[in-house]
Amino acid sequence: MARVTVRLHGAFSDMAGGARRVTLDAGTVGEALDLLPGELPGLRERIRDEQGRIRQHLNVFRNEDEIHRLQGEGTPLREGDVLTLVPAMSGGN
Repeated sequence: MARVTVRLHGAFSDMAGGARRVTLDAGTVGEALDLLPGELPGLRERIRDEQGRIRQHLNVFRNEDEIHRLQGEGTPLREGDVLTLVPAMSGGN
């Protein structure tokens, strides 16, 4: 287990009652994402879809790296890592 910080951006902060960050103990990115709604219940429906997959419009970074370029949810976490959750932007002309 590693103590990591999860940072919330955009609408995710609003859905978490204004929280911008939370600290968790987790071994992988997937484990951290599963623990997060226990700390911030407003995020429960926003992280995973009905099949249990990370929602399509959620970008997750471990430190500076997008997790899909690493090992996805199985990406290991080290003490002091920062996970950043960013809702994807869409729209425009």
